[in-house]
Amino acid sequence: MTILGTTFAVFFSLLQVVSGESGYAQNGDLEDAELDDYSFSCYSQLEVNGSQHSLTCAFEDPDVNTTNLEFEICGALVEVRCLNFRKLQEIYLIKTKKFLLIGNSKICVKAGEKSLNCKNINLATIGVCLSFFGYLKTLCLEIL
Repeated sequence: MTILGTTFAVFFSLLQVVSGESGYAQNGDLEDAELDDYSFSCYSQLEVNGSQHSLTCAFEDPDVNTTNLEFEICGALVEVRCLNFRKLQEIYLIKTKKFLLIGNSKICVKAGEKSLNCKNINLATIGVCLSFFGYLKTLCLEIL
């Protein structure tokens, strides 16, 4: 009887693994994906390159699968509605002259067209921060 019970247990555990009930779907969709925590933090630096400002964001969990993820900022921009960040290994970066230092912006983590996590920020709000990468001009973001 124990042999039969062990056989059924092994069979059903293998069936669960083969059927793909956990992890990411085979086609890359997020429907069958385990829920990740897409929380992130950002900081900006004023006048990094002449009159350009930079905004850098990174996930708080370094184990997040970032394969199909991107960051987008909308609002408080000059001449454009939204801008996408460039992905540089574990961080997402944008350098532009198009930031308005007045008003709120919305930063979203996106998978395709689907927003997974968004935060409203005010680039002019100065918070407590560390000196990132040795830059003297550092402006931290206060998440609203």
